[in-house]
Amino acid sequence: MTWYEVLGVRPDATTREIRRAYVTRARDDHPDFHAAADPATRAGSEARMRDLNEAWAVLGDPARRAAYDAGLADPGASQGGVGFAGGREPTRSRRSPGAADPDFVPYDDSDDTDYAALLDDAPPGNGAKVPRGVQVLPAVLFAAAVFCMSAGLFSSLAPMFGLGVVLLVLSGVSFLLIPMFAVMRSLQSDRD
Repeated sequence: MTWYEVLGVRPDATTREIRRAYVTRARDDHPDFHAAADPATRAGSEARMRDLNEAWAVLGDPARRAAYDAGLADPGASQGGVGFAGGREPTRSRRSPGAADPDFVPYDDSDDTDYAALLDDAPPGNGAKVPRGVQVLPAVLFAAAVFCMSAGLFSSLAPMFGLGVVLLVLSGVSFLLIPMFAVMRSLQSDRD
């Protein structure tokens, strides 16, 4: 069995097709998806996931894929770590269990806008922004409230202290309402 067969793609598949097949199969066979299953099912999904990850590591990298394809074309050639070709077992990296894989990339920042719905990593909203002045309004109102209340206490001016209390209430209300309006604005821009 070849890495192409593990992913269910033809050997002439494009990198985009290979990526799509990997993501689709990884979602179906991911061990977390089978967390409530019996131990045998979980072990099977873990084994399939390891094979999927290794297939993607080989076929997703153009240089490693070229070497792998050369090994498939000439099964007698000594291509260490080529995969299932020629009846050989896939090679696993020689690191201790639980150790980090040095080739692991936690976030793929390549352009995958075609797969945004499939990968669920599209950013929420379409970038609706809240103006900077509105963002800092609660902090400015709070600072003004503290100043007015302090000045009112030290100078014994009740109207100044009262103004500070009003500004404090406005600060609290704006602290709650501004994020709520930002979310509503973002949701509205998603609908448009």
